[in-house]
Amino acid sequence: MTDPNTAENPASRHARLAPVDTAADALFVYGTLRFDRILAALLGRVPPRTPATAPGWRTAALAGRPYPGLVPSSGHTATGLLLTGLSPAEWRALDDFEDDAYELRRLAAEREPAAEREPAAERAPAAERAPAAEQSPPAERGGTENGRTAGNLSVPGRIWTYVWAAPDQVAAEDWSADVFAARQLEGYAARLEAAAATAARHRGGCPDR
Repeated sequence: MTDPNTAENPASRHARLAPVDTAADALFVYGTLRFDRILAALLGRVPPRTPATAPGWRTAALAGRPYPGLVPSSGHTATGLLLTGLSPAEWRALDDFEDDAYELRRLAAEREPAAEREPAAERAPAAERAPAAEQSPPAERGGTENGRTAGNLSVPGRIWTYVWAAPDQVAAEDWSADVFAARQLEGYAARLEAAAATAARHRGGCPDR
């Protein structure tokens, strides 16, 4: 996920969203977007989310970057969250967040069984995980006659994710949400929150102080 210090938001980047049905599709997130504070800084809220897995992929550490990249890896399974109920503006905000080294692709994801939750070393701390009451309600998990199924996870539409497309920067080790939470979350989120506050002041016609 893009470094807040260097992120650019060219309008042309939204071309990646052309095949997405923003009213029905869902987004699988596996790195910094698993944290409520990051989502709130980017979107102004925490959307409905459900724990999910992506077999055949791993959440790889990236050289010199605090965030990971999703890369194909036989025999591995990436863990993350499925975001649903995103508005078109929220899709654009999240697309802006992902830099040009990511590609938006369809994904086959599966609901994470309660007995197979990700181990403590690989999940975000309890304060950053989605409480059961805040996870997607049945209608947002595909509980309608128009629902579609990917793996064993029913969602209103298709599932998309941002995969890493620069193999020379992929590290051998996996990215750790716990390490990020302990060492980098505070500063990373604070920069995003400051950027959001500045943008809000500009929208309101208030000069920066």
